[in-house]
Amino acid sequence: MGAVTQRLPLEEIEAKLAKTDRIAIISCNTCVRFCGTGGLEKMEELASQLRKDGFTVVDELLLTAACIRDYTERARLSKSINKVIALTCDAGWTSIKQALPDVEVIKANETLGIMIVSPSKGVLKLMKAFEKYKKRQGDEFGLLTGEPMKKRVLNLEVSE
Repeated sequence: MGAVTQRLPLEEIEAKLAKTDRIAIISCNTCVRFCGTGGLEKMEELASQLRKDGFTVVDELLLTAACIRDYTERARLSKSINKVIALTCDAGWTSIKQALPDVEVIKANETLGIMIVSPSKGVLKLMKAFEKYKKRQGDEFGLLTGEPMKKRVLNLEVSE
């Protein structure tokens, strides 16, 4: 079980940045990777796009799970950064904010709720949605892509 996330539009992320910012990107390598909204590949893609758009990305850090506070507290980033982009769920974003209180931490993902993952079937299922996403409870997404599935794969009961 983990968090289901969807990526915020690049324009929304960039609107919170200035060309003079010195940016670090921190991503998890678990839930958000399963959702296609984080992990090494997505972190490198975001860093590349930001650099192409004229922003200064100083550090890229891949954590097993940013929601595990010990990992964020041990993060070694350049002292010159003033913004961090969190390719994490809300729990990871909060953990990074607490570990780096002097740096602005920007969300790159929206958390929909909690999931069950089935690697053998290549799918993840939104089992318990946050209030804002209740209508999406039970939705299924492609593993590693986050693409909505056209038909149900996991026959699991979701709680109300």
